[in-house]
Amino acid sequence: MIRMTRDGIDRRAMLGVVGAMAVAPPAEVCQAAETPAFTTELTSFPSNSKAIRAAVFRPTANARGSGMVLMHGSGGIGPEQVLLGEKFAADGYVAVVPTYLDAAEDDVVRLEPVMNAWRDCGADAIEWLIGQNIDSSRTGIMGYSLGSHIAVDGALGDSRAAAISVAGGWDVYTPRRPARHIPVLLISAEGDTHVRPVSTAHWRHFLIEAGVPVRARTVRGAGHIMNRRQWDQVYAYAPDFFNGNIGRISQ
Repeated sequence: MIRMTRDGIDRRAMLGVVGAMAVAPPAEVCQAAETPAFTTELTSFPSNSKAIRAAVFRPTANARGSGMVLMHGSGGIGPEQVLLGEKFAADGYVAVVPTYLDAAEDDVVRLEPVMNAWRDCGADAIEWLIGQNIDSSRTGIMGYSLGSHIAVDGALGDSRAAAISVAGGWDVYTPRRPARHIPVLLISAEGDTHVRPVSTAHWRHFLIEAGVPVRARTVRGAGHIMNRRQWDQVYAYAPDFFNGNIGRISQ
């Protein structure tokens, strides 16, 4: 996992991860001529007058003209966000992994001003993508655990994105009444004891009653902390959802 310092991401650690990916990308994301299917870089964007640091994964070919924001869990950016960033970029999306802890320090109490700063960070990441010539109707946001609430609750507020939650639910934070009715996918882990599947189901019913189009998927046998095979299953669900709306191939 990328270590978090008092100032946000351990920049040297993040550079090391991004550099390693750029030099030696996994075989499954390389084209036949050994040209990487994506590039990686570090950037920053403003959110409420604060600089939010982020890793960016860009497709080198077959770009969809679509963008994706990936929100980490409470422990900071981990290998799962890097894995998802790689996979989305290889599939033609521009993927951004911001550290929302740059927007507000996690005091564990997480009163509304802190949650608002984090949700604003997600919305501003979407606006950064739009500023990268991504059409506003072709943006998505996906979050894990605490990041799932930030992603989905933010997207149902004033953000411009379709949204996916992974291991999120009522156990994470009480959701707000949706202001928008964009597509949402809720992915639960069957054996999760930290964010229980019944908590995800509660969230799903709440959103359906509010008129939000919701899909639900379950990763069988998975706990809150998932292994590589289980994250591969999460990714299999994600493009199936996004490719039907924001990620459709341009004609």
